[in-house]
Amino acid sequence: MTAPGAEQEELVPSRFTWRYLDAEQARALWSELIDWTTWLRERYELGTKIPPCWYRHDPVVEELSALMAAWTDAYYRGDEYRDDLTAWHTQWFRPLMARVRDISDFDSCTHDRCAHRPSPPATLAGIEEFVDADVDARPEPSPAPPAPVVDVTAAEEVRTIPADDMDMAIDSGLAEPLDPADPDSPVSFEGIEWTFNARMGAWVPYT
Repeated sequence: MTAPGAEQEELVPSRFTWRYLDAEQARALWSELIDWTTWLRERYELGTKIPPCWYRHDPVVEELSALMAAWTDAYYRGDEYRDDLTAWHTQWFRPLMARVRDISDFDSCTHDRCAHRPSPPATLAGIEEFVDADVDARPEPSPAPPAPVVDVTAAEEVRTIPADDMDMAIDSGLAEPLDPADPDSPVSFEGIEWTFNARMGAWVPYT
């Protein structure tokens, strides 16, 4: 489960998701599914299990699309020996054949006639009000956590020059005390004014 607020990868429907296919995608999937189902019915002798009008039964189209995707995944993995092929038969193919008439009305269809009469399930009126009441009874979303505070001071303290290095820069003329008469005077080096920090034992930018 992804934690609230965590970045999530964008979910994109696959080409087998009939619900979201456009006309071109649907045409391509129909062509592939018809070809594959024709082969499946012939190869496994499913003329009585899956009648010729299978394409008119929406639940069967969805199930066969998923079965075809699983078959492709099992059989398109190279030539090495593995158990994916048997698993496709035992885990996907046979269970679907066992329940295919439970998800369709094939019993009323014949080899040359389809008796399927789709009747979209109705939803009782008042669903919008029910959802509104459910949502209103829930707490408001938690506020977003505050952004982390960046410790700018800590970042600046990293910029230091060891005491010995600064002494060498002064001796060579690369660094120059702002007040040569003051031993604690800040030093100008590389366009920056530096002061000695006794606690760190190093030179830090003068602020």
